[in-house]
Amino acid sequence: MINSVSVLLTALVVFAFGYRFFSKFLAIRVFRPGGNYSTPAAATADSVTPVTAHGYATLMQYGGSLAAPVTIIGVTLAVAWGWVAVFLWVIVGSVVAAGTCCMGIRWLAPEQHTASGAGGLARDLRSNGTATLVLGLFIGFAVLVNAVMALSAGGILVAYPASTIPLLLLGVFAFAIGRLAPRQSVSARRAANPVAMGAILLALWVFHATPVRFTGEIQLQSAFDRALTLDPHTAWIVLATGFAWYCARQPSPALAAPFETLGTGLLAVTMVLLFVAILIAHPVLVAPTFHAPSGAPPVLPWLFLIAASGALGAWNALAATGAGPGKAEPPDWTRLLGYGGAIAEAVIGLGAIIIGTTAFSSRQTWLHTYGSWSGLGRLDGILRIYISGFAGLAHALHISIGYASSLAALTLLGLCVSGLVTGLRIQRRALEELAGRGVLPRSAVTRILACGAVATALLAAQESRADILAYWPLLGSASITAAVALLTLLLLALAQQHRPLAAVLWPQIFAAAAGFWAQIMELVQLWTGHQWASFSVSLALLLIQGSLLAQAGSTLYRLPPRRLS
Repeated sequence: MINSVSVLLTALVVFAFGYRFFSKFLAIRVFRPGGNYSTPAAATADSVTPVTAHGYATLMQYGGSLAAPVTIIGVTLAVAWGWVAVFLWVIVGSVVAAGTCCMGIRWLAPEQHTASGAGGLARDLRSNGTATLVLGLFIGFAVLVNAVMALSAGGILVAYPASTIPLLLLGVFAFAIGRLAPRQSVSARRAANPVAMGAILLALWVFHATPVRFTGEIQLQSAFDRALTLDPHTAWIVLATGFAWYCARQPSPALAAPFETLGTGLLAVTMVLLFVAILIAHPVLVAPTFHAPSGAPPVLPWLFLIAASGALGAWNALAATGAGPGKAEPPDWTRLLGYGGAIAEAVIGLGAIIIGTTAFSSRQTWLHTYGSWSGLGRLDGILRIYISGFAGLAHALHISIGYASSLAALTLLGLCVSGLVTGLRIQRRALEELAGRGVLPRSAVTRILACGAVATALLAAQESRADILAYWPLLGSASITAAVALLTLLLLALAQQHRPLAAVLWPQIFAAAAGFWAQIMELVQLWTGHQWASFSVSLALLLIQGSLLAQAGSTLYRLPPRRLS
């Protein structure tokens, strides 16, 4: 059996070489970021997303906007096919495709000074019709991802109720720091964050044996059937979505930025503890190198759908188009926040791979969990694999199982709420783009955004009673389509500025080919299963992807051959 330390060190070396050499090649030969680098929020600052001029705050906020829970869930699911396939996909996909996409969009957004988001980029680079198509895609993608965030938050709070009080304290500290921020110096705000982190970790130790639960359920019944059930899971979904809506409506420094900063701190503590525990305990990978669970689809192309989010970086790139932190002045931040963000999400996925392959006493125990594809359908079971596996590894550091479980649960909860806020901001930015071009009235932006939050909660509540495996390929299709759209924007921008195209063209071709292959197979399965709603959404995603590729192809066809190198 393979030792987990060798897997960990191999991946970290690849990540280091990718950042040191490949990202530098992209910066020097392809993107060439200018000296006045800033995110779109710097040019479109408003009362909700003001500009932050400090790199420290930008870095800490950006960590909280990662779609880490989605990456963890997708990777933990994909481990069912054995560890080799998902390991190669996360490593290669993140270093090449996700790194290029995230770094490129981080470079592209400031270059298009008239654009306040991805829709503006599409408008400037192609046409208003393309912009509307791209904006609709990104709004739908954000709703799908936010549904997973809300669903995960509800599941964790039900399964790990001891994390409820620390989560409330996390919100209280974020609110306090946000209220004090306008009156304090940068150094004072920097000092407040570790103090708050220490208090949260202490509270986690004090209250990790004090669960807070909802009990019972509320039913709304009609004369014919039960119309609505508000059970504990649904109640937490509604509360999490409502809190994220409130955060997204406030000025960023008032609540969202401190919350994201504290969430990043918890993520850093969790990852450091995990990797130190791996180096000390050095568990072996009990999972087979390749595996075919009973009832599972083939690993290719379904791996691209199940683990698409972290390996293609569409969410990180979207956060860079105006929904994320405000400003970072040095050009090196293009690499650090763009390519580095993709590597950070790959490191999170790497941790999930090691947990999913070592958190079992033997291969037989692993096969008992992963032997059947249908047995992986419950999201709470997938989250429990990760949280319990982390607690088992952390026990090598003499940390109690209960405390380590609560820490992992709290970290995921903080990232879920931060992801919900980021998703709502992505939607708001897209709606503002549509309003700016007269597609909808500006007065309707807030109401439509509220409808998006309600749709998120309803979709999450519906999926809490369903098999997550029926929903996850749809999310993967949306992620691949969004990544293809972003890479298409990059290609058009590079062609417009007479830059080399190959570094972006090859990841786009691969993402498009993998996406078409997986989406067509998914359409066949949905058709035979008579799942018409999901079939319609998947077909729309496939048509959007085809339309964007056709537009990019018509533009590239007119270029001289030397420009493609």
